[in-house]
Order: sequence, then structure tokens, then C-alpha cells
Amino acid sequence: MMINTRKKIVTGEHPGWMFVVFPAAAMMLGWGLRGHIGGGPFGAMIPGAFVALTLCMLLRLPDAFSSIVIVFAVTGIGLGGEMTYGQTLGFLRNPDTMWWGTLGTTLKGSVWGLLGGSVLATGFLYRQLNHKIIIIAFLLLLLGMLIGFKLINQPMIIYFSDPANPRPESWGALLVGAFAFLVYLKYKLKAREFKIIFRFALFGMAGGSLGFGLGGFWMVLGNHLPVDIIFRNWWKAMEFTFGLLLGAALGYATWLSREDINTGIADPSADKNPVTAHGLKELTVGLGVGLLIYCFFPYFLDTFVETGRGPKGFTMPGLVDIAIILSNYAFYGLIMVVAVMIRPPAGWQIGITLTFCHCAIDLIADYYPESIADSRMALPAAIIIIMTLAVALLVNIIQSRRKALKGMFLLIVWSCIFISLARLKINPESLDISGLTLHEIVFGKYFVNIFFVISAIFISWFALRKIRIPG
Repeated sequence: MMINTRKKIVTGEHPGWMFVVFPAAAMMLGWGLRGHIGGGPFGAMIPGAFVALTLCMLLRLPDAFSSIVIVFAVTGIGLGGEMTYGQTLGFLRNPDTMWWGTLGTTLKGSVWGLLGGSVLATGFLYRQLNHKIIIIAFLLLLLGMLIGFKLINQPMIIYFSDPANPRPESWGALLVGAFAFLVYLKYKLKAREFKIIFRFALFGMAGGSLGFGLGGFWMVLGNHLPVDIIFRNWWKAMEFTFGLLLGAALGYATWLSREDINTGIADPSADKNPVTAHGLKELTVGLGVGLLIYCFFPYFLDTFVETGRGPKGFTMPGLVDIAIILSNYAFYGLIMVVAVMIRPPAGWQIGITLTFCHCAIDLIADYYPESIADSRMALPAAIIIIMTLAVALLVNIIQSRRKALKGMFLLIVWSCIFISLARLKINPESLDISGLTLHEIVFGKYFVNIFFVISAIFISWFALRKIRIPG
């Protein structure tokens, strides 16, 4: 009698609704925190880390493999943060440009989800793919971004920002880059393997377009409501909607792909050279990558780009454009991916510690603005290092224990909540509640902060009480 091993793999699996609710709630919180703590691609690492950990818990993946998936997730979700969309959302406030702004947010959301889903799914296939294939796919992504930037974004053929106050857009660069990434993997992967990546790309694109497109209508609604209404943070409502729907879409794609993902991971021949974790080595790799992506490359590449753009800039054709691409988050993501290939157990330090590190950088940068005297600049740097090292040591401790996945999830969630609450002290007026009613305090001034804490409590409870991890 034949035994269906594929059925045995998913015995006792979590029900389908959990694959939608848990990632949706976690990414909703992550996206809200991203806009509150710090934007850009590094800020988008927060929802990337949150959603990756929820999916790994739902799939009941081994801790060692989950540490790799989270690196691909923070890379993939972070990529969309390169797009500017502030002026695009501004179009929604004007009835004459509302639909153009909606088209822009929908398009940018779809590109964000398309690329994020594609890279995340590649992480799930990590054991089955040759490292050379992954690296070439990322290099083609970079090349595609350069082509898309030159053909679409730089000439502003289709432009979703204010022509009177132009800002460089990159949605076309990311779209062409995503296309190059997917086409290459389609050519190199088996049909069953590429089906997983295509499914995540498709559902990510759908979730991103709906999340950003529909979420933008909160801005339209707010423009038509009285100015004295208690809740007025419609931008934050947009972010919550974006994270909610994109997280739900990625969760549903995971549910549909659960058997194929677990089959590949359960293959004993997939992991030919397992690496034993060694706390100091992982810490060294994580901090080394952090120095490269937060200090070394930004300093030299950004300086190179600005020099090349100046009146006495370089005359070599394409040199500045290449530098622009290399100063892009896609290149930093490649560095993180290569690092986890070299030292897989360092994935936790890269995915958790470096995500927190940028939160700390953003917090301290607001505490100590650029106008501060140079003699005191050592103090904020020291605070960032101390905070980051504290989280790195906690990562080391949790990594050494069995069932580390839940511990890592709680660590990144509550460390980000800590940063968000610490931001209240930046502006002394934010703590002044004199003359406010309880209703105005809860549903007005501190609604977002309260929502953050309640959401964090909910997903923490969900992880601890609803998620079953064997072993």
C-alpha cells in the first residue's frame, strides 16, 4: 500500500484562516510602525521581518531555515521602500487629480507586492536553489532597475509626483527589475519551484495594489470630513490598510503553497552542508553587514553620486547611474543575502538585529538633529551601538534555545514598540494632555500609539497561544 507522504507532511497543520489573519495583523502593525519610526527601504524591513516570522511559524519551519527566510523577506519587502509616494498621495486630496493619484498608488503598491512576494518566495526555496542562481537573479534585478530607471523614471514618461516640484521616482526601475528577476528564475527553475515564486508574486501584486490603492481612499475620506473630527491621521489609516491586505495576500499564498514548501524543506538531501551556530561568529557577521549597509557604502556611494551630479561632476557616461543603482537598497539586500549564504545561522542577526538597528538610528537621529554641535556627535552614535548590541545579545541568547522562532518574533515586535513609544519624548508637547477629555486622549491624541500596543498584544497572544510548533 502506498503512503501519501505529502499528506503526512501537513498533518496537524494550522487552519487556513490563520494563514490570513495572523500575517495580516502582523504586517498591519509592521507597516504602521514603519511609517511611525522611519520610512524608506530600511524602515520597510519592519513589516518584512514581521510577516516572515508569522509565515514561518504557521508553516512550522525549523528555526535554522526560518533565519534564512527572514533575510529574504526584509530584502524583498524593503525594496519597495525605494519608491517615493508622498506627492502621489497628495493628488488624492484634490478632486481633479484624485483618480491619477489612485492610479499611482495602485501601481506602486502592485510593484511593491510583486517584488516583495517574489523575493520572499525565493527564500522559501533557498535549500533547493544553487547559490549562483540566486546571485545572478539579484544582479539581473539590479540591471533591470537601471534599465527601467533610464527608460521610464528618469525621462518621466509616466510620472506620479508633482512636476512643479519633481522628485525622482523608481517604480519603473523596480518593475523592470522584478520582470528580469522572474524571467531568469522561470528559465532556471523547475516548473514546481517556479510555481511557488509566481504565486507569491501574483498574490503580492494583488495585495499590494488593493492595499495601497484602496488605502489611499482614507485620504479622500479625510478630505471630506470636518476638520474638528477627533481622528485625523488618515495617512496612518492608509498604512494600516496597506499592511493588512498585503499581509493577508502573502499569507494566503503561503497557505496555497504549504505542501510544496514543506516538501522541499523536508527533503534530507536539500541541506548538504549544515552549519553549526556559533554565537560570536553570527554576531560578527551581523554587525559587519550592518557597518557595510548603514555606514560604509552609503558614505562613499552617496558622496560619489552627489559629486558626479555637481557642476564639476564626472563626464564618463553611465558612471553616476551605476553608482545610483549601487547605492540602492537592492544592492544592500544582495549583501545581506550573500552574507546569509556564507553564514546561514547569521540570518537572525541580519533579519532581527539590523531591522532594530535602523529603528534605533532613526530614533536617535530625531533626538539629536543635524544642527547639533560636532563635539556631541559621539553620544548619539554610542547610544545606537549600545541599543543595537543589547538586541544582538538577546538574539544570541534566544538563538541558542529550542523553539527560538517565537522568541525572535516577540523580540522584534516589542523592541519596535519600545522605539515607537520612546519617540513620544522627542516632542515635549506630545506628552501634554492638559485640557483633553479621556475620549480625546484615547481616540485622538494617542490613538495610534494605543493601536500599536493593542495590536502587539494581539499578535503576541496569537503566537503564544494559537501557534503550535513541534519539537
